[in-house]
Amino acid sequence: MENIVIWIQALSLICGVTYMTLQIFQHKWMWYFSIATSTTALIVASTNQEGGQWAPLWAQVILNIYLIVIAIMGIIRWRKLDGESGGQLHVVPLKRKRLLIVLAIIAVGAPLVSFILSKTSDPAPILDGTSLVLSFVAAWLLSRSHIEQYPLWVIANILIISVYATQSKWLMAIMYTYYIVTCVIGYINWKKNGVLVEE
Repeated sequence: MENIVIWIQALSLICGVTYMTLQIFQHKWMWYFSIATSTTALIVASTNQEGGQWAPLWAQVILNIYLIVIAIMGIIRWRKLDGESGGQLHVVPLKRKRLLIVLAIIAVGAPLVSFILSKTSDPAPILDGTSLVLSFVAAWLLSRSHIEQYPLWVIANILIISVYATQSKWLMAIMYTYYIVTCVIGYINWKKNGVLVEE
């Protein structure tokens, strides 16, 4: 079973690297690789063991199910934005009201989810819970093509790396390290070349 999980991690790493590379340039195929990455990461998180006991990383399980749904929404939403931007890299400005809602969700959601996870078998409830909330918000911002998603992804990915490192899931940790690099590159590219499109 352990060998199978390693191969699934390797597949997730390949799909994840491809997904994040495509995201830098807003290539539409990124969403399909996102689905593949989330599916394989879902398997890794749901089959996690600690001390020979089944110990799923529940926040990562929930996150990857959510990311599959967000990817489907992104496919639909970005078709419309592609038309509005003339097929160029599109960026939708984040309005102040939406930003305040995002910050409130993080402030309330992170401690709440961490507390809930502390009552489960999750081996890293605070890291897992906080990264879950940040990733939820960042993924939604990505689906709406807001550039402000990138700083949230960086923080979330640092926390996710810590979660997988504590479980010796090194290929997953490598994947999320690559994600941080591509977040920085993606932010620069979107900032420099993005065409502003109003919702």
